[in-house]
Amino acid sequence: MHMKKILSGALAVLLAVSAMSFASCGKDDKKSGEFDESNIVLSFSAMSDIHQQVGQEKVKDKLVRALDYAEELAGGTLDVALFAGDLTEDTWKKTGLKDQPDYTTEYNADIAMLKTAIEEGIDVNETGVFYCLGNHDTDPSVLGDVMTEMPALFYSQLGEEFFRIDTADSEPAEGRRHAVVNGYHFLSVNPARYWTLNGYEKSTLDWLDEKLSTITKESSDRYVFVTAHPPVYETVNGSCATTWGDADIAAVISKYPQVVYFSGHIHNVLQDETQISQNGAFTALDCGSVKYTGWMNNVNDNLIKFDNDVGTRIDDFSEGLLVQADVNGNLRVQRCDYVTKNVIKDAWELSYPQSDGSHLKKYDNESRKANNAAPVFASSSALTVTASGNDVSCVWQAATDDDMVRYYTLTVYNVNDTKKTKVKTFYLGTFTYRYDRVEDMPEIESWKFTIDDMKKYCETYKTEYTGEYYFELRAVDVWFARSEVITALFSAAE
Repeated sequence: MHMKKILSGALAVLLAVSAMSFASCGKDDKKSGEFDESNIVLSFSAMSDIHQQVGQEKVKDKLVRALDYAEELAGGTLDVALFAGDLTEDTWKKTGLKDQPDYTTEYNADIAMLKTAIEEGIDVNETGVFYCLGNHDTDPSVLGDVMTEMPALFYSQLGEEFFRIDTADSEPAEGRRHAVVNGYHFLSVNPARYWTLNGYEKSTLDWLDEKLSTITKESSDRYVFVTAHPPVYETVNGSCATTWGDADIAAVISKYPQVVYFSGHIHNVLQDETQISQNGAFTALDCGSVKYTGWMNNVNDNLIKFDNDVGTRIDDFSEGLLVQADVNGNLRVQRCDYVTKNVIKDAWELSYPQSDGSHLKKYDNESRKANNAAPVFASSSALTVTASGNDVSCVWQAATDDDMVRYYTLTVYNVNDTKKTKVKTFYLGTFTYRYDRVEDMPEIESWKFTIDDMKKYCETYKTEYTGEYYFELRAVDVWFARSEVITALFSAAE
């Protein structure tokens, strides 16, 4: 991919530049790089895509429940509640249109609902509120330049108490925020355009660069938290869909290995280990989604859908992060299932920023993919196929993996004498969002299709339907490693 080559070349240069961030400070050998849960100095929730909307009490209740669980898990009041965009639902579609009194350029009913929900979930005088805006809040692709005024409207309508942690150089009315809490810096920016890899104005990138340069010179061994709505291109799963990620912000944050970048936008599931990403330059974290997931239905970034698609918006889902820093600057990131009020899998832990860059190796995408083991079917596993009337049912024992099996491919061949013609590959998601631990996943999987379906598949491939089937089943993990195949022959000949 041409874009990938450009980004890789630029990254090599930026990695050299990033070493300058540590020029004045060597590694402190007296500090431990292991997270110390008995000495936590900062706790904040990191959520995205909360999509508050006037009249939608269930959506408000989801956010309140999420904030309640974040405080429960933190063991008390949060220092900060961070939101990585899409705070509201209909702002981008209705603001300023005729006969929309709830969405004028002076008043936004969704912002009012947002304020109500946050104030119900936390005490904003004790917990700082920090956010960037998302495409549902500011996207000009539908309504044009009227959306450029939205940062100022959020600022004025939410009120000063929502910005009490901001520093003097913060510019919330311009969509650029800077806050400091317990010695840690938070920065947020907003792209001017969505659905492009280069959505930022130069002035915004320059502002971010200047802030990061100043902050990291003062504290080179402390993380800096940056948030914007789109994921950085080629980081977390979902960011490689070119209309969803952004590439130009990487040119700035790649110079600062202290950056932990929080994004949303893709509504992905946090059970996937690919939702934390390190590339030798910075750390990227996907914040999931509080309201719903849709990405769970996608096989990959090419947006191929699973055949057992469970709907465009999966509402029995609500996930986010709890981030904590200890006294030495190490981080623990716990993934939260707000539906079950449980922690998802094991925490991600990052040692404090070190001059040798070792803090950027644990979750390096390339090495994790290289060291990943493919799923395995037990030697006793079998694919059992039965027919009842027009229905053909396939049942098998689930494969095991060093993590979660993300999906299965079930390829069906029509057999005519000794000739096999592939007529269909089913992509069957395991929908990992339903399971907080690997051991919670079902031991038996299944899929059903009809004989009429098979006849249509044969017509598509211009092969005579015989009723004789040959099946190949493979398990695939989040790194797209595939298991060995198990097979079955079956006859449903009429």
